[in-house]
Amino acid sequence: MIKHGETERSIIRLFEEANEFIFEKEKYEIINIGKPRPSKGECKTDIYILTKNLNTSTNREFKISIKQNDADFLENKMSFERATEVFGDEAKEVMVKSIKSVEKSFSDDYLIYFKKHKRTEEKCIKIGWKFELLNKHGGERSGLLVLTDEQKIDVYSGSNLNVNKKNAKVNGVEICDSGVANFILKVENTDEELDFYLKNLKPIEEFAITKDIYFACKAINYRSKVDKWDGNRPLSVFIEWSFVNNVLFANFVIDRPLEVKANEIGQNIRNILKQLNINSDNFIELKGYIDENVNFTE
Repeated sequence: MIKHGETERSIIRLFEEANEFIFEKEKYEIINIGKPRPSKGECKTDIYILTKNLNTSTNREFKISIKQNDADFLENKMSFERATEVFGDEAKEVMVKSIKSVEKSFSDDYLIYFKKHKRTEEKCIKIGWKFELLNKHGGERSGLLVLTDEQKIDVYSGSNLNVNKKNAKVNGVEICDSGVANFILKVENTDEELDFYLKNLKPIEEFAITKDIYFACKAINYRSKVDKWDGNRPLSVFIEWSFVNNVLFANFVIDRPLEVKANEIGQNIRNILKQLNINSDNFIELKGYIDENVNFTE
């Protein structure tokens, strides 16, 4: 599968070379075309096309979200702000309900890795789990989100994004709502003629309501070998580590989704390890302090 950026550029070239196209029996002339670029972050529109309907002389915007067939993520950098944009005032309740549906999978997970397990390297400590939206089931800590049609449409279109992402620049000029997609195009390759892609272009309002949307909670670990973790991601569930009476305790916090970020928990782990004079070289000594309720790899 070719990279997403190459796919966008290839589709844009097809439109530019044609200059005109027929969509749903209407003929359109291209006035402006390009990739929307927000002042901050990412928007949902990958290709913006302003056209003139040659039959009615009216303008129409085609704001296309490109989805490659191997792309599973709908939102992979979910923050509480973004969750509120998607789920509305019930964002916390929606996420907590989702998390509780797979609650046992958190308590069953390993929190400390003395040995490598699956894709997690040795000498790691669990920080927590980030929250992502996918178009298919995503593992043990994943499940189906129960959303309204309106919420599904927003996940795909970004209609409730903040103004910096909604009003993106196209060819250097800011265009109102250019970052809010109204069409979706699923692409496997870019070897076809333009008509092929036009036939597969679907209005997001029709496409989104037919799709199931899943959540997945993906782990973030403190890696003692490099003394770091993978970014300051907001956490759907986090581990409240504490060292009391010479014992290391782990408390699962599931009722504060995306309120706490990885840096806070990671730094707490660092402080505890420093207090115990433990690093990657003598990580095995941590076994002598772990509470009996903490799962770890032998």
